[in-house]
Amino acid sequence: MMKNLMKRGAALCMAALLALGTFSGMSLKTQAESKNLIANPDFAEADVSSWLAGAVEATISCETAEEPIYGDVVTYGKISGRTASYDCFAQDVTAVVKDGKKYEFSFYAMLSEDYAGAPADQRVLDFAPFVTVDGQTAYLGSYSAEIQGNSSQTLEPGKWTKYEGTFQLNNGKRPEQVVIRLLEQGTNYGQGDCVKGEYYVTGVTLKEVEKKPVEVEDVPSLRDVITAEMGEDFIVGTAIDTGDINDDFCMALVTKHFNAVTLGNALKPDALFGYSNNKVPGTEEVVFNGEKMVVPKLNYSRAERLLNVILEWNEENPDKQIKVRGHVLVWHAQTPEWFFHEDYDASKDYVGTEEMNKRLEWYIATVLQHFTGEDSPYYGMFYGWDVVNEAVSDQGKKYRTDAENASEPLSQSTHGSNSSWWHVYQSNEYIINAFRYANKYAPADVELYYNDYNEFNMLKKNGIVMLINDVKAAEGTRLDAFGMQGHYGLNSPDASVLGGYFMEYANAAGKVQITEWDVSASTAYDGTDKTKLEEYRKQALYYKRMYDAVKLAIEKGNNVTGLTWWGVVDKYSWLQTSSNVGGGSNGKRKQCPLLFDNDYKAKPSYWAFVDASQIVPLTTPEEPEPTATPEPTATPAPEKEPEATVAPEATPTPEVQETDAEPILASKSAMIGMAVTAGVAVLALVGGILFTKKKKGQKAEEVKAEEPKEETAAEEQKTEE
Repeated sequence: MMKNLMKRGAALCMAALLALGTFSGMSLKTQAESKNLIANPDFAEADVSSWLAGAVEATISCETAEEPIYGDVVTYGKISGRTASYDCFAQDVTAVVKDGKKYEFSFYAMLSEDYAGAPADQRVLDFAPFVTVDGQTAYLGSYSAEIQGNSSQTLEPGKWTKYEGTFQLNNGKRPEQVVIRLLEQGTNYGQGDCVKGEYYVTGVTLKEVEKKPVEVEDVPSLRDVITAEMGEDFIVGTAIDTGDINDDFCMALVTKHFNAVTLGNALKPDALFGYSNNKVPGTEEVVFNGEKMVVPKLNYSRAERLLNVILEWNEENPDKQIKVRGHVLVWHAQTPEWFFHEDYDASKDYVGTEEMNKRLEWYIATVLQHFTGEDSPYYGMFYGWDVVNEAVSDQGKKYRTDAENASEPLSQSTHGSNSSWWHVYQSNEYIINAFRYANKYAPADVELYYNDYNEFNMLKKNGIVMLINDVKAAEGTRLDAFGMQGHYGLNSPDASVLGGYFMEYANAAGKVQITEWDVSASTAYDGTDKTKLEEYRKQALYYKRMYDAVKLAIEKGNNVTGLTWWGVVDKYSWLQTSSNVGGGSNGKRKQCPLLFDNDYKAKPSYWAFVDASQIVPLTTPEEPEPTATPEPTATPAPEKEPEATVAPEATPTPEVQETDAEPILASKSAMIGMAVTAGVAVLALVGGILFTKKKKGQKAEEVKAEEPKEETAAEEQKTEE
């Protein structure tokens, strides 16, 4: 909705513009030496034509203040006579910016007295660029992962306010147009109330940020340690999205510790349709299988941004390649509702199965050929692809239908629980055909997967095995492995049951992988130092028991071929935000589900995989094995645009009662300098690290997490799923 509204309004403003960046500071020296790419930045020159790219009927003029606004600058620009909410200061910078570069922006802005008495939501001014690539325009704002810093502020009339931040061009190809806008657009992204008053701007800068070498923590490589034990072809993966590739420190962790990545959102159907969930993004006529078809236009730009980063790394590091998992071709969520209707119009009737089979085959063939075909620049990068995702019901041994959630109408633009695929077919035909078509068009060395969550629920396990058997029994299909998503809670499921599930899934599918691993925090964790040590310790012990179960399963002959975490650092995890697709969080509590913390340091959980000697007993050598706990049953619901949304968080899992014999973990990097409180046992470990043992039964007061910044899939970092 947000992007569509901006797009309609911005049509008033001049054509199309850019997507950008991440906020990593630039030194004063570098800043001083960088060239300002903005023409007439202080409006000291009478010719303001460079600023007219966003003035529909308004007038922009040069003015002089009685006193300096900043430094010794007294000149500024004024926009007046606005008749549209999108009348704004805008400058076309297409000729001076380059794809793949990061830019720092800054400027000063002030509202006139026209805004005196206006409500706060009508006094917001934004740095809001837009970019056009391959004829499609992306409109950016504070909600975009490409922009970081204070790009949107509520202003007081008569007061100059400074803006500064970064944005990044990362489209994978040269944009056709890039325009920066300094925009006051009123409410509802220009569609609601707007004062349309005069406002003022000066000191506008746009400077390229020079990349500096990024140093990561000197700890062993996760990929090297695990593959040395499991074999060089073993997948040690992580999910990435736009926010990750825009963060140099995050990508340094990716390239050091992982040999594979999954694109969290960029290869899902809604992303490839340009997140145009409410309306088909345009159509074109193609010839497919010898007949003419009208098909929706595909937009590969988001996926290509991420893939180009990995491709460049692989070209420069031939001995440390990173492979890619495709995710996902067919899913009930994040597939626009219009895709199932006549003329791609959700207000019209559903198409029949014959037409839907044509659309399904066209989509799978086109996507696979684009990314894995011999003529693709990404040929040879993909090790596998999730063909179908989450097609089994949470309600027992049956397929997901169009009636999983009575409160979710099929008229919604996308779904979290109900399946329009089932509504069209009323059978598993679309699942069988998806694997048949994928087998037809994917290279033989690209594995094909079924992927699902709540895989430790006994009833759902039976449904998953049923689906795998049905697919493998059908003619012309190929299913190489089952992906156990691994969205777990602390100590749930119990590690002791893991081996049995590995065996059943491996017997059915041939291979098994954990594909979206993370561990939700306990109810005692509130993100403070007071609860962090204990949570980190418990999480590390749980990860270790799970990893031991993986190794034991392999020893017993089960073909477990990979472990992939659903993110790199805790702060970017999808669990930090509200999601209602399977395995998600309610977004109300702080989370720490991954192996690296917000400061890019290895957590105790990392050491559970790299060096088990970091786990030492406090009084006795054995950790009591936890009793089995109830399994979380996620109930998916609709995603919010433009990103994936996931299932309400499961009821918190009962925690295992502690004993005085419970071991404690000494992390070399995450636990330095933590204070010791009264009534605790103190243990000095490697590197002078202090740990405290919390009293039995003690819990921290639960607090509400900060509201996360909207992303992208959002586009893009609420990763699903």
